[in-house]
Amino acid sequence: MSYKILSLKWRPQIFKDIVGQDHITQTLVNALKQNRIAQGYLFTGPRGVGKTTTARILSMALNSPDGPAADFDPDTEIAREIADGRALDVLEIDGASNRGIDEIRRLREQIKFAPMNCSYKVIIIDEVHMLTTPAFNALLRTLEEPPPHGKFIFCTTDVHKVPATIISRCQRFDFNRISLQVISDRLKSVVKDENIIIEKESLASISRKADGSMRDALSLLDQVISFCGSSVLHEDVVIALGLIPQDLYFDFTRSIREKNNELMITLLSKFTSFGISAAEVLNGIGEHIRNLLYAGVKNGQELLEMNQEYRKLYVQESAEWDKRDLIRVGQALGDVSVYIRQAADPYLLLEMTAFKLLELDRSISIDQLLSGDMPVPSSTKNTILPPTNTVDKKLTYSKPADAFDQHMIDKDIKSTKPDTKAGKSDEQKSRNESIPGKTSDLKSEKKKIGHENDDDSNISLHDIETAWPNILVDILTKRPSIGTILENSKPIDYDGQIVTIQESSQSEFNLKMVETHAKIVEEIISVKIGRGLRIRLIKGKGEAQGKNDTKGKKSEKKLNTDDKKTLNRIVELFDGEILR
Repeated sequence: MSYKILSLKWRPQIFKDIVGQDHITQTLVNALKQNRIAQGYLFTGPRGVGKTTTARILSMALNSPDGPAADFDPDTEIAREIADGRALDVLEIDGASNRGIDEIRRLREQIKFAPMNCSYKVIIIDEVHMLTTPAFNALLRTLEEPPPHGKFIFCTTDVHKVPATIISRCQRFDFNRISLQVISDRLKSVVKDENIIIEKESLASISRKADGSMRDALSLLDQVISFCGSSVLHEDVVIALGLIPQDLYFDFTRSIREKNNELMITLLSKFTSFGISAAEVLNGIGEHIRNLLYAGVKNGQELLEMNQEYRKLYVQESAEWDKRDLIRVGQALGDVSVYIRQAADPYLLLEMTAFKLLELDRSISIDQLLSGDMPVPSSTKNTILPPTNTVDKKLTYSKPADAFDQHMIDKDIKSTKPDTKAGKSDEQKSRNESIPGKTSDLKSEKKKIGHENDDDSNISLHDIETAWPNILVDILTKRPSIGTILENSKPIDYDGQIVTIQESSQSEFNLKMVETHAKIVEEIISVKIGRGLRIRLIKGKGEAQGKNDTKGKKSEKKLNTDDKKTLNRIVELFDGEILR
C-alpha cells in the first residue's frame, strides 16, 4: 500500500475535527439542526485553512442516510464516496480548469435532474474566482433559484475577484488563519499517534513556518520526519526547514545595543549565506523583538513557545533594553517590511535598515526633557541603555566657539566707535571692561550679583550703552529666544538701580517672555557692569512694561503655577514661541 501523506491522512472527516474555525462550524451545525440550509455557500480565506474540507463535510452532512444531520456517521458508504470524490451526486470541479461558459452550462443541465443515491445534488467549485465573466453571468439565475435538491458551495482564496452579484446570492463564510497555538496542539496530537518524539520548540518552529495554514504545517511535519526520523531534534528542524538559528537573532540585537558595526556586518553575511529571502529574515527579526518585549513583562516569558534555556536568554537580553527602544526597533522593521518584497535589491534594503538601527540613540521621556534631567550613562558611552531611575545629569546648551564670540563682540564694538578722539581713551577703557577675557571684566565677574553696597560712582548710562552689544551676545548665547526679542532694544535710562530698556517689538507675548526671564537678563547685565541691578521694559511708543507690572501680574495669575512652569520649560527647551 502506498504511503499516505499526513495532510491527507489527518484530513478532518466531521465538524468536530475542524480546528481554528469554530465560528463557521458552529453556524453550519446550528443551520443543519434547525433545517435552515441555504441554496449557496461561499467559503473564502487563505490557503490550507479548511475551505474545501468544510465543503466536503457539509456535503456529507446534507446527504446523511437519515436526512441532513450535523452528527452524521463518516463511515457510511455515501460519506466515504464523497470523501474520496467518487459520489455521483456530489460534483467537485476545479474552477481554474473548468472556467468557461460551456462547463457552466453543463452544470446547469446536470443540477436539474434529481440525485440518484443522495438527498441533495451538491456542486462544489474550488477556486471559483478563476471563472470567466460570461461563466459567472450564466450561473446567476440558477444560483438564485436552484431546484429544491440542488446546492452550490464555492471556495476561493481571492474573494475580491468574485462578482458582487454572485456573493449576494450566497451565504459568505470567511475562514481565518489558524493560530500558532492551535496548529501546535494539532501537531502534538498527530506526532503522538504517529509515535514521533519531537520537542515543543520544534513544533512551535513548524507552526510559525506554516503561517496559519494547517495543511502547510502537516506537510512541513512530514518533511521534518523524513529528514530526522522518529526522533526529531530542534537543531535538525532548523536545518531541514532552512530556518535561521536563534543565536543569530540575539547577536543582531546585541550589535544594535552595543553599536558593534563589525558584528553586524558578520551577521548580515551569515543571513545571506542561508539562502533565505530578506523578507523572511526581517520577519524572523521582528518575531525576536516581539519575544524580547514579552520577556520584559511579568510572566510574559510563559507565552514564549520555546525551551527554558531560550526563555532565560530572552529574559536576560530583555533586561538590557529599554522597552521604548525595542518598540522603536520593531517599528522601523515594520516600516521596511511593507515594501521590502517589491524592492529591486531586498538584501541591500535590509542592510541599510540594520545600519540605520546601529545609529539608534536611547529613548528619554518627555518628563525628563521638561525637567532637564537625563539618565546617568553607564561605562559604555555608545550603547542603548536600559531604563534607570537615577537622575543626575542636567540638560545643557552649548555656547558658540570663543572665536565666534570675539568676532561678534569686535563687530559690535566697531559699530559703536565714536567720531571724536577726546573721549577715546575712556570709551576704549569702558569697552575693554565689557569684553570677555579682559582684566576688568574678570574682576567684575567675581562680584556678587545683587550687592547693594557696591561702588557705582563710575557707572553711568553711557557705560551700559557701550556694553550693551556684548550683553546682547551673552543673552543670545544663553537664551536664544530672549536674545532675539531684545536684538533691537537699547537702554535709555539708568537711575542707579533700575535700567530702563526700550523694546522695539509691539508684541505683548514677546514682552511677557522677557519679563518671565528678567532674572537671567539682570544677571548677565550685572556680570558685565559689575554690580547688581534690575531692568524695566517699555515699548517703542513709551508704554511702560515693568517687571512688576500690575496688569501683567493679573494675567499671569490666570495660569496655574505648575502649568506655567511646564509651558516656560517647553518654550526654553525647544527655543519656541507661543503664537496664541
